[in-house]
Formats: sequence, structure tokens, C-alpha cells
Amino acid sequence: MPLTMLSRGRVYGLFRSLGDVQACTARLVSLGLAGQSVQLLMGEDGVAALDCDGHRHGLWARLLRLMQGMTDERAHVERYVEALGWGEILLSVDVAGQPGQVPQVAQAFRDSGAHFVNHYGPWVVESLSA
Repeated sequence: MPLTMLSRGRVYGLFRSLGDVQACTARLVSLGLAGQSVQLLMGEDGVAALDCDGHRHGLWARLLRLMQGMTDERAHVERYVEALGWGEILLSVDVAGQPGQVPQVAQAFRDSGAHFVNHYGPWVVESLSA
């Protein structure tokens, strides 16, 4: 199952260009996060990986998406899918082992032109957009 089904411990943000994504990843490297798991989703492949209704990934994924329907996460997944359809790019970085890095990661995303930046913590979804 791709990490896109399990967003815990990650910061996500939408970008309008690959240049902005490259600027962000360079900034993440300068913050010492080069070894962190980074995920980049684009186009139809990205939409398929997000699997908005969970049907591509089986029963567990459908149940997960059903449970997310009771939270903000469902609306977030739908927004990511919509943005990918418009040609935007979704970048996420794993911060699970480094929760103190979340403010710096969020700032790197924002400084690089990201919008709809969110941190998905263990029990909370935190909006990090400016």
C-alpha cells in the first residue's frame, strides 16, 4: 500500500511548478532532511496513488477512506485529487521521527510557493498555510 494512504507523520503541500518543488527539496536538504522519505505525486498517476475512494487498494483502504469521511482528511484528499487534475504537484515529507522540524519544513514549503500545506500528526491535522 502506498504511503499516500497513510498520511500520519507527514507534511503535505501543493505546488504549481516543478521549479517550486525543486526549490523546496533543496531547502529540505539544507535543513538536514535529505534522508527523509519524500513523495511526489503528479497527474493521473498521482490521482491513482491517492485512491480517493480506496477501491484500488482493497477492503482496508476502503474502510480507511470511509473513516476519513468523518474527519477533515476526506476533504483534504479530495482537494489534492482536484489540484492534481489541474496540473498541480503534491509533495510530502516524512517528519514522524522529527516532530520539532515541522515548523521549518512548513516554512520551506511556503517559501517555495506551496499552498494548502498541512501536517498530519498522530491525532490531529494541522493547517500550516500562511
